Amino acid sequence: MTSFYSINNIGELYVPAECRDAVFARARAKLFLHQELGHLNRIFTHIRHGGVAIVEGKWEQITALMDYIQRHKRELIQYPQREDRTRDRRTSRGKSVNDALREALARLMCWADADGILQAENAPVLPYLLELAGEPADANQGKPFLLSLTKIQHIQHALRDTYPIRALDTSLIASENVLAPRSQETIECFQEALQHVCRSSPTAVADIGCGSGCLTLLARQELGEQVELYASDLLPEAVATTKLNLQRLSPDSDAVHVMPAGDLFDPFPSHQFDVIIFNAPWVVTRVRNRAELAIHDEKQATVKRFFAEVSTFLKPNGVILLGYADASGPKAIANLETIIADAGFKKETLFKRRVATHRSKRKWEQIRVYVLGRT
Repeated sequence: MTSFYSINNIGELYVPAECRDAVFARARAKLFLHQELGHLNRIFTHIRHGGVAIVEGKWEQITALMDYIQRHKRELIQYPQREDRTRDRRTSRGKSVNDALREALARLMCWADADGILQAENAPVLPYLLELAGEPADANQGKPFLLSLTKIQHIQHALRDTYPIRALDTSLIASENVLAPRSQETIECFQEALQHVCRSSPTAVADIGCGSGCLTLLARQELGEQVELYASDLLPEAVATTKLNLQRLSPDSDAVHVMPAGDLFDPFPSHQFDVIIFNAPWVVTRVRNRAELAIHDEKQATVKRFFAEVSTFLKPNGVILLGYADASGPKAIANLETIIADAGFKKETLFKRRVATHRSKRKWEQIRVYVLGRT
């Protein structure tokens, strides 16, 4: 499927992956400008008939249009025919209305210029907008792009929340799909591990799977400004979140190299590090959505790939700081330690915390950060 769509008065627009079904299904995308935003019913009718509405004007008018669609959501569906009335119509209609509303709102879109500035008056300022939407930074090839209003609001709402970090004496933000740094115990274990490796005066450090950038900032704090620090993540939205937190909290944020999004070591074709930080996914089950990529690891496949590749990127006397939890039980820990040994590494020391859980079958789990060296 193509990823660009042309609109009169704008030109060619990049269409992110999650918008393509809506935009290209019937190729009925229409631009509604400024004064046209006052005709709510006209735009609603276009969306109800399967069209995509691209809007430009005052942000207040755009959000009012979204409210209008929500208020008229029952007009989006056809009610069951007479032969279907023996079913529980209330449940059936409720589900149909919600599905229809979700699909309709996905067809209400704004556009941003090539620099990610939303083309709406008084719109929220969201740096790295394309990445926050889950797209690589250069995916739009220097052209304007589309986003659904729903996606923009999800990003906006996610960035409003802050997460206090005792070890950093500050708070961080975490965008949609990015693991929020809620576990103070995990962060403190990594803090102890970083203080331990600081004695060897590392000069090059990588945070693989940087997420919100919490451990990147922690490494900066504990290892000092002289360390050359790199951060990477599979998710573009995590890369963007790390950059945002660095800019908010680190006056010399340009000294940290935040790499383009990529899987594990893909962003590092020829680097070697004294310390590699990896807070690995610790729940041994399948991933159902993007938000679970940082947590779930079916058959520990991600951990296996990490250890299959890490030796190439670690200096001869380098160490790995590996975060893990025993949430999936002792068998998962035993498997992990076998993977570590088979890759040619050994445990130099271990920092751990016992934390309460909210699960009925297991009230406690152990947070672990391994310091691993070569055997």
